Amino acid sequence: MITFASDTEITGNMNKRVFTLMLFFLLAAAAQAQTQTEKILRGLDEVLARKDQYTNEKLQHIQLLKSYLSTTSDPKMRLQIYQQLYDQYYVLNYDSAAACVNNSYRLAEKIGDNYYSQLSRLEKAELYSIAGLYSEAEDLLDSIGDRGVEPALQLRNYIVRFRLYSYWANYCSNELFSPKYSDMASAYLRKAMPLMDKRAPEYDYYKGEYEVYVEKDDVKARHYYLKAIKRLPRASRYYAMTAFALALNYLGTKDTLHYEKYLVEASCSDVICTTKENLALQNLATYLFKYHKDQINNAVRYINISMDDAKSYNARLRILEISQKLPTIVSSYESILKQRNSILTLINVAVALLAILLMSAIYYIFKQNKKMALQRRQLADNYQKLSVLNSQLGTDNTELLNTNIKRDRLVKLYIDLCAKFISRLNNYTKLVRRKIIANQVKDLLSTVSSSRLSEEDATTFRTNFDKCFLALYPTFKTELNGLLTDDGQLDDPGEDKLSNEQRIYALIRLGVKESSEIASVLFFSPQTIYNYRSSVKKKAKDKEDFDTQVGKICV
Repeated sequence: MITFASDTEITGNMNKRVFTLMLFFLLAAAAQAQTQTEKILRGLDEVLARKDQYTNEKLQHIQLLKSYLSTTSDPKMRLQIYQQLYDQYYVLNYDSAAACVNNSYRLAEKIGDNYYSQLSRLEKAELYSIAGLYSEAEDLLDSIGDRGVEPALQLRNYIVRFRLYSYWANYCSNELFSPKYSDMASAYLRKAMPLMDKRAPEYDYYKGEYEVYVEKDDVKARHYYLKAIKRLPRASRYYAMTAFALALNYLGTKDTLHYEKYLVEASCSDVICTTKENLALQNLATYLFKYHKDQINNAVRYINISMDDAKSYNARLRILEISQKLPTIVSSYESILKQRNSILTLINVAVALLAILLMSAIYYIFKQNKKMALQRRQLADNYQKLSVLNSQLGTDNTELLNTNIKRDRLVKLYIDLCAKFISRLNNYTKLVRRKIIANQVKDLLSTVSSSRLSEEDATTFRTNFDKCFLALYPTFKTELNGLLTDDGQLDDPGEDKLSNEQRIYALIRLGVKESSEIASVLFFSPQTIYNYRSSVKKKAKDKEDFDTQVGKICV
């Protein structure tokens, strides 16, 4: 039976696939954004690493200008140098910039130079705006008036007023006063634009500001900001201002990647320009704190750098702004640190437990190794003993084999002697029978009484006995002499030979102890054997147990 999926099932499957694809793309985008953020922050850190170098270079330039100032007495030249010093101190140190303005104003008033007198007051109003002294700045500008301003300073007058009221509007941040000051800023920017040189690098920046404040067109504003970024050098103050404005423009459209990018660009430009009065770095720190918890360490570092810069510049308003942001960041940072400390505590406990387990394991392994070492030593000792035993066994086997060979020789000797005596007995029997049959009794008696045959048998026996006995007991002669005194040593009759005394005690060593038995074997009389034994015993060291000791030699 063929079945088809219903529309509901098909729709459900499609929805699952679409959801999966959307989740995949979102995760991929998040990962890419994370990578992009880390990349641009690395670029910022590289610039921050050279922060002191940029500051030292600017201070060297300032020192050079001061040396020029100390060597000239021309008022015009000194006014020009004061303006150059102001341009250097304007973003570096508030108090030094104010001192340059005051010195310039006093000198201009002294020589009656209206241009530099008005320029100094415009610059002082600009400094008041940065410091948050908006009313004082407005009063100072009003003292000049729009109509009394030098024509060459009219654009500067409008720009200073535009910045004053734009700062004031941002500071108020409420629906009652902000629109008022924002409209005033727009009015002065509208007046300033016709006076600007379109060829000037900063023209596109102000054109973008014009689109924001006057025309309210963020798309066109972005166009001019991007155009200005391409024209301006990174070491320019206007580059930093344009990058910051562009970052805010992208933030309005929720484009966080470009917001991060240009906020970092503004921060880098501030560092290169040694701008201590900056806003980009602290905004970056706040943004990282809110949206990139993994960058909390960088956020804290950047806000601390901003605070140090604000203190160095002595900008009261910037210090106040950062001070308002710090508690939130610090409390959050402390919360994160507490979480990390809790995790670290758990990790430390786990590590401690693991350390205890590890120490226990090490102790157990050490104990087992000690036992194994003892067993190895015992095995080595046993092996050594076994080797000695094997060596001894080999020696014993060799000796046993030699003994067996010697015993085989003795057995052969015994058989040979038996065969000879049997043959001799048969011959005697035949001889006796033949003599009796031949009735030669006297001749037979003469033959039997002859000692020649007995002596011949004795000599044969003694010769074979000596060889076999010495083969079995090669040290017999030496050990027997060891039982005798030095004066009673027995002479050695030669190799494979025994003397009569030695032969008698050889039979005693073999267990034949009765003199009568020894006499029968050696074809001697018992008295002769007794005399030999008595003679040797007199020479013994231990006469009482001499025979017993002889039985124990050659073991």
